[in-house]
Amino acid sequence: AIAEFSIPELSSSSDLADLKMASVVQPFATVLDRPASGNPQNMDRIGGMEYVDGELIVNTYEYYDGMGDSTHTTLILRDARNLKTTPVDGFHGYDARAHASGWLSLIPENLQGVLDGTHITGNSSGEPIISRFSVGPSAFVINPEENIIGGRATRPIPTSTLMDFSLEHPLGVNNKEVESYLMNNDFANKLWTHVSHAAYGFIVPGTRTYVTIGVSGGHAKGVGYKITQDDGNLCGGFCTYAAADYFNYYWLWDVNDLIAVKNGQLFPSSILPYAYGKLDAPFQHTKKFSGIVGGAFDSATSLLYLTLKNADTEQSIYEPGPVVIAYKLPVPPEAPKEISVQ
Repeated sequence: AIAEFSIPELSSSSDLADLKMASVVQPFATVLDRPASGNPQNMDRIGGMEYVDGELIVNTYEYYDGMGDSTHTTLILRDARNLKTTPVDGFHGYDARAHASGWLSLIPENLQGVLDGTHITGNSSGEPIISRFSVGPSAFVINPEENIIGGRATRPIPTSTLMDFSLEHPLGVNNKEVESYLMNNDFANKLWTHVSHAAYGFIVPGTRTYVTIGVSGGHAKGVGYKITQDDGNLCGGFCTYAAADYFNYYWLWDVNDLIAVKNGQLFPSSILPYAYGKLDAPFQHTKKFSGIVGGAFDSATSLLYLTLKNADTEQSIYEPGPVVIAYKLPVPPEAPKEISVQ
């Protein structure tokens, strides 16, 4: 379900009790069951959303697609001001399928011509059935005004690949045995494991950086499958041997590498981030680890909003709720001159 909330006054306090509670503008409304076609492929999760010209593009996926054969990815709410009653158009599908069914973000204006599109859609592994996802953060260019919104949804929705990985070619593998690498059996993998997941990606205006951000783990003690962790917890799938071996994480990419992929000069799975590592976010250890599960960048204010799962252990009434944190990014006033345009 989808709701709309106001953005309250931001606080710099490190005390949960000082944080302002967002107020409801539009209450939660279900959307997955409202297309005229129904929901024949049983989409049951929302991967990302983006507001474009009064409409809301909603990426969806099936949490446990055991066959890996789902082609549906996308709904369009025709009037974002009317979540409860607006027509819901879909289901549509990206030609990149689940590899592109996560976050959505606006490409800075100076790069839209270079990348031949206005928005990025991406996703990553970190959910069940790894073979159907990009095993590392992805980036695909789309043009919503041409083939998604305004009643013009094309089937399938075309995407242009900037970055994409697979189970055969995960992020960071170089002549290594893939399963051992993703399990981090040698404790040398600090980049991407079976429990890594990117929740949001965007290009920082005026820079050459594509930011992807989410969670990662198993970098210290490795990853197991249906194991008992060192705190006695029995896992239902992949998890870290050490319960404390989870972190909020970032991966930063050079846009020139994405351009080189677009121009056919590099393979989508060959590029590496120029920086990556732990993000020591506030409120991420209020009781248990609270991972980043979503984000949004507001180019008008240069604020990056990130949602921490279950971080509110003070103000939520029935169970821990999410906390939204905000970072003010030092966005340069002009686009960098060294962006490749060939």
